[in-house]
Amino acid sequence: MGLAATAMVFGFFSLSLWLTVAAVIPWLRDSYGISPIFGWYLSGTVVVLAPILMFGSAMAWLELSTPTLSEWRRRLRLVPINRVDAVWTIGGLLVIVIASAAVLTLARYVDPSFQPSPSFLAQSPGWNAWVFAAWMPLFVTNILGEELCWRGYVLPRQEAAWGSEAWLGNGIPWCLFHWSLGWPILVMLLPITLLLPWIVQRRRNTSVGIIIHAVFNAAGFVLAISGLGAT
Repeated sequence: MGLAATAMVFGFFSLSLWLTVAAVIPWLRDSYGISPIFGWYLSGTVVVLAPILMFGSAMAWLELSTPTLSEWRRRLRLVPINRVDAVWTIGGLLVIVIASAAVLTLARYVDPSFQPSPSFLAQSPGWNAWVFAAWMPLFVTNILGEELCWRGYVLPRQEAAWGSEAWLGNGIPWCLFHWSLGWPILVMLLPITLLLPWIVQRRRNTSVGIIIHAVFNAAGFVLAISGLGAT
């Protein structure tokens, strides 16, 4: 997958994310009284992340000469985690967390008002079962959608075109995909959007990316809901 195709895929879904933030969330709020954060859980899943999941899964399936589930998993590099993969997963997650904390500390040192949270997440609804139930579909489609599409489908095609530098061509567009959430988000996402594709390419295992991404996002959700991430 060359530069034009990469820009087209990431660009199309970045526009769907922008549409969600700029139009769908406000429409749900004004027309149905749905709070922005629940509007994000709903529209982010339906308009952005579920389509990414379906696109990546379908495109990988269409590439198969023998369309079977095992071949589909192999094409997406969904393979079991071995001991070396586990070490890379744990080590990679630790490095990403430490790097993210360092970026946040530096950003707030430069600008004390730095707040890496989009406006629709500014007001935390607090922790309860309804919030968790509403968040779960977003979480599942986010992790599986982005990892199966960006890492499972797109990254191997980029490797064929760019070789060892493919992780960079994967990570930068992945970061820019979030542009409509605001520049502080882009700054905070730099560690994971650059390191995760590099690790997945090195291990040739999308399952590693799924685990790292899932743990990182789940921790972020807990921090946001508890209000700890806003201080």
